[in-house]
Amino acid sequence: MATSSTLNMSAHAVGARPNWGARLGEIGLYLIFFFALVVPQVPATSDLNVRSELLVLAAFMFIFAWLLLAGLVRPLRLNGMFVAALLFCTSVVTSMVYGTDVLHHQLLLRDYFEIPKAWLPAFYFTLTYEMELSEGALKRFLNFLIIPTALICLYAWAQHFNLNIAYELNPYYTGGQHVDLGLERYNRVYSTFGNPNILGQFLSWTLVLYTSAFLFQVGTRARNVVIALACMATMVLTGSRYALLATALGLILILCLAVSTRKAATKSVALFLLLGVFTYTFISLQKSAHHQSRRFEELRHPTEVNSLRLRLDGLWLEAENFITTSPIVGHGPAKQIFTGVFTDSEYLDILKEFGIAGFIPYICFYLWGFSYLIKGLRAGQKLGAEFETRYAANFLMVRAGIVIILMALFMNIGMFTYLNWELMGFLWMMMGLTVRAAMRMISTYESTFPTAADFRAARQAMGLANRI
Repeated sequence: MATSSTLNMSAHAVGARPNWGARLGEIGLYLIFFFALVVPQVPATSDLNVRSELLVLAAFMFIFAWLLLAGLVRPLRLNGMFVAALLFCTSVVTSMVYGTDVLHHQLLLRDYFEIPKAWLPAFYFTLTYEMELSEGALKRFLNFLIIPTALICLYAWAQHFNLNIAYELNPYYTGGQHVDLGLERYNRVYSTFGNPNILGQFLSWTLVLYTSAFLFQVGTRARNVVIALACMATMVLTGSRYALLATALGLILILCLAVSTRKAATKSVALFLLLGVFTYTFISLQKSAHHQSRRFEELRHPTEVNSLRLRLDGLWLEAENFITTSPIVGHGPAKQIFTGVFTDSEYLDILKEFGIAGFIPYICFYLWGFSYLIKGLRAGQKLGAEFETRYAANFLMVRAGIVIILMALFMNIGMFTYLNWELMGFLWMMMGLTVRAAMRMISTYESTFPTAADFRAARQAMGLANRI
């Protein structure tokens, strides 16, 4: 029979190895996150830039291969992301062949890049998934993430106030003439992401992460509130309505997770108080930002928002025509046709390029990890309050992972996450951290309660002890 002492021993076993290798891996994790969020792209040719975190990822792979040959590290273990990547890569190749040979689309050299790109989510995910960060390392990661987030917010505010440092940095980060025009005319900041909407996506994820940390008491409450408020304030400057809606969804999901925990009433009251602070910050800032205020005012009549009408009345209808002409395997990347054609929906882009055959493994990128997050959260809750208190950061990452994935799926309706170069590294590495935390909870539960009968017996024994 599993006893409370057995549970404590299992809980104590959860975590990573406190050795130099783990610490070096932790430092490497900080490095690649910093490059993904803050460091600008590296110019490779006159018309091609390379994401800086891709260079770091390549360096990690080279170092890992060398250590593997030297027998100093264990081989990578396959996970479901590699299966999804293999199936998606196969669908990409199939659509390219079909689009070229049957539909007679011109095949460009750039089209071939979609083949290795299909593997990037799995590589980013596995990088953090295999690190197996301990409880303490996860808390240090949350402390570290404040640094790039603060730099991003400060740069955005420098753009808002037209400071000289922003003029010096903008050429390295700009996403093109249209975003510079938006900054000049409408003061829509884009910081290190080159696009105000993409900046809004990052801020919405970070805001819900630290709001969750505030509710579930991971780290100091002052730290969590300050960084969440900084994200909300900066989000106003982006003028991104979609980011605001995604944030609202994320906060609702956090509330749903909070009411299913211990001290649900206390957490709910704390969240509503924090929402009041967010609302006051949003209203105060948007009144002083004229152009952003006008954009947010349009949400009073959501079906009449100009960007939504543009999608419904034009862009999505055009994508529908491509989808219906080749629904199974799509048209292929077909950059000769689709370059400069904006659909503003990742789901429709995947369907028109790779068809239903590509859409299924694409959606599995999100749902495979999500299924383990749900299973991990249930396992962790069954392990009891003492386990949750001891491993609060692991619980936080699992809950945040659930919310972030659901927000990403919502964003993909009218924006992008997989096709989003600026956020690809951050999103999939965060998923790797959160799913690994879920796997720890699952393995601890299974080792503590090998059968359902063991769990029921332990519950009965704990209930009897509480009555005594």
